[in-house]
Amino acid sequence: MRKYFFLTLIIIITGLRVSGQGATATCACTCLKPLFDYLIASNRLYIKESDHILLSTLIKDANAAGYSVSYSGCSILTNNINNYFYAVTTATSGSQYKARLGDCAVVLNAVNNGTVNFTKLASTDCDNSGKVSFNYGKPVHKKYLVTRSVNTYMISATSDIFPTVTSFAKYGMDTAATNMRVGFSANSTGTYQLTSVMAIDSAVNIPDDAIILSATLNLFADPTGFYPSTYTNAHVIRSETDYQSIGTLYFSSDPWTYKMDPVLIHVLGGSSVGDVVAADNHFQDFSFDLVSGLTGSKRILDNGIILKNDKTLPSQFTDPYSLYATFCSQRNADTTKRPYLDITWTFATDTGVVAQLYIDSCYTCKDVASGICYSAVTDTSVNPYTYGLTGNWQPYRSFAYYGPRKESDPTDSTHIRTDGTFLNYAGFWKMTTDSTWQAQDTAVSRWVWNSESTLFNRKGAEMENKDPLGRYNAAIYGYQDALATAVVQNARFREIGYEGFEDYDYIGSTCDSVCSVPRNFDFSAYKSAFDTTEAHTGRYSLRVNAGSSAGITATVAAADDNTFELGYTTTANTCSTNGSTVLKRIVAGSDALIPSFSPIAGKRMVVSVWVKESGQCDGTSYTGNQVSIVVGRAAGNISTVATPSGNIIEGWERYEVVVDVATDATALAVNMQNTGSNTVYFDDLRIHPYNANMKSYVYDAETLRLMAELDENNYAAFYEYDDDGSLIRLKKETERGVMTITESRSALLNDY
Repeated sequence: MRKYFFLTLIIIITGLRVSGQGATATCACTCLKPLFDYLIASNRLYIKESDHILLSTLIKDANAAGYSVSYSGCSILTNNINNYFYAVTTATSGSQYKARLGDCAVVLNAVNNGTVNFTKLASTDCDNSGKVSFNYGKPVHKKYLVTRSVNTYMISATSDIFPTVTSFAKYGMDTAATNMRVGFSANSTGTYQLTSVMAIDSAVNIPDDAIILSATLNLFADPTGFYPSTYTNAHVIRSETDYQSIGTLYFSSDPWTYKMDPVLIHVLGGSSVGDVVAADNHFQDFSFDLVSGLTGSKRILDNGIILKNDKTLPSQFTDPYSLYATFCSQRNADTTKRPYLDITWTFATDTGVVAQLYIDSCYTCKDVASGICYSAVTDTSVNPYTYGLTGNWQPYRSFAYYGPRKESDPTDSTHIRTDGTFLNYAGFWKMTTDSTWQAQDTAVSRWVWNSESTLFNRKGAEMENKDPLGRYNAAIYGYQDALATAVVQNARFREIGYEGFEDYDYIGSTCDSVCSVPRNFDFSAYKSAFDTTEAHTGRYSLRVNAGSSAGITATVAAADDNTFELGYTTTANTCSTNGSTVLKRIVAGSDALIPSFSPIAGKRMVVSVWVKESGQCDGTSYTGNQVSIVVGRAAGNISTVATPSGNIIEGWERYEVVVDVATDATALAVNMQNTGSNTVYFDDLRIHPYNANMKSYVYDAETLRLMAELDENNYAAFYEYDDDGSLIRLKKETERGVMTITESRSALLNDY
């Protein structure tokens, strides 16, 4: 890896905390206040440096979320608009939060060196110095589901919705209903009174000293109606009730359980919250504002909420109007229609200032000429290990000793200690006359090399080797060079390619962008099309929408060797008057770097990929896509279309094609196109020489466990694990489908 050395001049201005960027005392207040309000509210306060989030992106997102952030009138934002924002500190609680905003450091300090939870803060105002004050004013917002409900009834005469009740007055309750009903009727359709009682058990978590900002009970109309066989509507509407209210909403004065007598639950009372006004349509959802009832103790919510009609049932049919409303209970199959309490609160103590935001310092970095009187490399006091000049040893060749160990005279008696040893053995290293070690002359000695390493990655893993016959083996590493994603026999590293679209988010910080190592295949331009809904192996595939295409182009290279050169330049020594020269720099060429995919001209290549189309699969092969391989030549391009090479297996079909790379070829392109109307997914793209064997591997990006192994024909073996990480199932993809090969279960015996 090549290295350039620059002397960087860092100018730090620390006299004023808002210096160095032309900032004023009000800059933090006018610019950073709304930006940090957005960062805290959206939980983006702790953006990592490795996320590479530009300040311009944050400002755009903040404005889209309703926070008015303008960079044009603020120098700190204007000067750093194309720089990164990231948090320097990582602890969510402490005495100080610090972030880099391009060339500036921004600090959020706790007042009186206290401990602050920075994720719970809300800005208030600014002081005379421009510092932004923060308190714990960020409201707490919760959504509590109704956890228990029961319907009770009292029937005083024959009713069409309670036909089995023949003795009166009759009390009863339904503890398994999927709805909650409130109603009253005193006419020929029946005489009854219906009440629903519900409980929100999680309400005990609301602090009693909380100040309720909003509290809304959300009830959803039951789509099956009040009594499906007779009353198909969920509610009566206003014109059908003579504009009477259907009932009243109460906070229950006493707790209740399912084991209580129905009469006791039916007659529960409490403090009124408001009327249940008749709806505007038969399936209207209701929202009840509970704030007025929560100004005192919040424990009033612990007992539950009652929906009831307080009208007294008469002895005669005197009321022509039937009143009812029907809502979904927590048992309803549709989870989106289950009742819940939406509540927001804060505390009286939140008004005190607990932290202040200000610009700590700004600096400007630029590269300046260092002169030639000092060299970080050639200086006598340099530590060569810090620059990677020394200590980076890798194996070059491995040798084996070839010599006879046969019996020379069968009449000799057995000598266990000496039998089987090499005769006239000579070690690999020999001592020379000047007392130094030197390798034996391998041309005449019995030491024969059998493997030579030709490529290593930056973490020291071997990527390519060859044997004495010139046959190469290679490996592709992914997941930040931590794991092998493909291994190939009889092919060079530059001739092979594999892409499973899995590890593009498995990234770390880049220390050297000048000599960055290219990906074997690079589909970064299509990262937005990586899809998690469909995958042949792993978690991701490449989604190509109708009328679109995706692909890569690689340069075709002539056969190369393993050599590379180091170039150096000198310059006049201006620190001396004797006309001497000094070393200026040492530069390695591109041949010292790991090559990306660049097939060799004149080779025959195999290309395979798995394809899936959305929609109904009616045939034996997909027709709405095309995989084409184009060999670029000055005399004219040669295009080859891949065809399906097997049945559709679990929705995926394998495409394979053999391509001859012409001797005068200059480029090789793989294009995956959607020619139909359905969405097409591509996964596990592989390219390698025709006479090579490839195996590829897919891992879980979080646990790094092996998820799939693709064999020489690009068919997968799937590995499944239990929650403890133990392998429980191995399945193999075949032309007849995915078959389970082995399955096992294990458990630990508890002796207690």
